[in-house]
Amino acid sequence: MTSPQQTTSTPPVRIIEGQAASDRAARALSSYFAELDRRLEGGFDPKLTEQVDPDDVTPPRGDFLLLTELASGTVLGCGGVRVLPNGDVELRRMWLATDARGKGLGRFLLRALENRARALGGRRVVLSINESLTEAISLYASAGYTATQPFEDNPYVTVFLGKDL
Repeated sequence: MTSPQQTTSTPPVRIIEGQAASDRAARALSSYFAELDRRLEGGFDPKLTEQVDPDDVTPPRGDFLLLTELASGTVLGCGGVRVLPNGDVELRRMWLATDARGKGLGRFLLRALENRARALGGRRVVLSINESLTEAISLYASAGYTATQPFEDNPYVTVFLGKDL
């Protein structure tokens, strides 16, 4: 997948697939969880959310992507997709490092995740999010996501969104 339009402040990036069990994915998720802990009222405890087996975000049942800077390999973001029993594909744990935001990389990563959902046979993608993550909700809305029925029980989730692919 080609990277977003480059500017002097946006380094060339690439998407790396099949990263569910990698150390770099674990570090990216730790950064994501730390941000949630800072931003959500009352903090965030990942133990209170569904723990997904890496096999569920590994082809053919899903995938976990890393967005990295091409030259250095620095992880700038991550996200996963997994096929749900009803055939929808759930977008999970999409995150972008704070200093990588505002450069089109979130939209780039979202398109890559949607493409993986299509490749897994998905016709609809769904996601859940906390209302305090306003930048992410704005990104999803601008990409065509709309309110959908709840599909999980998660104490941190206040918004459910979906999009036909």
